[in-house]
Amino acid sequence: ETLRKYPPVAFITRESVQDYKMPDSNLVSEKGTGVFISVLGLHHDEEYYPNPEVFDPERFSEENVKERHHYAFLPFGEGPRNCIGMRFG
Repeated sequence: ETLRKYPPVAFITRESVQDYKMPDSNLVSEKGTGVFISVLGLHHDEEYYPNPEVFDPERFSEENVKERHHYAFLPFGEGPRNCIGMRFG
């Protein structure tokens, strides 16, 4: 829960691998476009974490984790370029 409230990185960067039309918008992210993902914003989004300012370790109980989207918690990033320490930890 501490890593959700205070992630070690504020944002991560990725590159679009294909064109992507944003839902409910005419905006299209073209293939090859750089994308910044706000980890802090994601971790404080009420859609995934109700009352995001409240410290609640139960958010990470086995039951609660199963009901949340896998990519709603990214304290170290995700994929082949995530935190190098994850491979050694």
